[in-house]
Amino acid sequence: MTPLTHRFRAIGLVAALAATASLTACGSSSDDDGDKPAATGGTALFKTLPKANQDSGEVSFGALWETPPIISVTASDTTKPVGLAPDLAAALGEELGVKATWQNMQWPAQLPGVQSGVVDALFGQVNVTEEREQSIVDMVPFYKTTMALLLPAADADGVTKLGDMCGTTIGAPVGSETVAELERVSAAECASQPVEIKEFQGATLAISAVKSGSIDAWLDTTASQVVAADADGDLTAVEVPEDEIAPVYNGIAVGKDKPELTKALVEALRALIESGRYDEIFAANDSSAAAITVDEVVANPITSTPVGEK
Repeated sequence: MTPLTHRFRAIGLVAALAATASLTACGSSSDDDGDKPAATGGTALFKTLPKANQDSGEVSFGALWETPPIISVTASDTTKPVGLAPDLAAALGEELGVKATWQNMQWPAQLPGVQSGVVDALFGQVNVTEEREQSIVDMVPFYKTTMALLLPAADADGVTKLGDMCGTTIGAPVGSETVAELERVSAAECASQPVEIKEFQGATLAISAVKSGSIDAWLDTTASQVVAADADGDLTAVEVPEDEIAPVYNGIAVGKDKPELTKALVEALRALIESGRYDEIFAANDSSAAAITVDEVVANPITSTPVGEK
């Protein structure tokens, strides 16, 4: 395991159990504080939100609840997400004067879901990319991470990069930017023995495939892979060097038709960083290595595309 992966240690038994817990059906919803009513309004940012969010007193978020430490569930309660994103969303809700609610959404449904208004924003699995900023959603970065391979510990000797996996089968999230990056590295480093790529809906099925031997490794964010490796002594996480796949921003994705919400989230996240609460939340979820600075919190950081425009 490389030095940086030691900075992404697991968030404990709760997260380990969450990685393999049964999930609620796609589209099921949950809020951050159960049946307790949430006060709305009363903050400077509340009046900057879209009228629909002011009227409902809510901002709805979507993600697949199986990528700890960002978002997952506990074995004892699969109806409510836990982790970095839910904690951060709750704090953002307080800054905005609204209640954060959640829907559990499979990855292929996420981008169409936010574009069609099923949820207000995606918060958990969306990497910030040039294409997305310019054509699909507005992106607010909140997290920066490297990528890592999850593979059987018995097969990890000599594996220090993707180029050491030529001729093997590697899993990646379906329809993700990770697939494109893996294809690029395979073409550059494994021309004679290309990597075979198998796409998965989520980490649970992919990790099972690694353990059964139907794939050789699973490629995902370093923090999530370390959690999975710590939950199973037969697995290990190997960080991908930055010269193969550069660190990526994970972002809150908002539909282009809700520029007011994007701008409000930027201001709320910046306020959390400046107050120190952001760092506290990241530390509580063992994710401090992925924290970003207040200067990095800008809408569409790769292309500087104006909010709401394509």
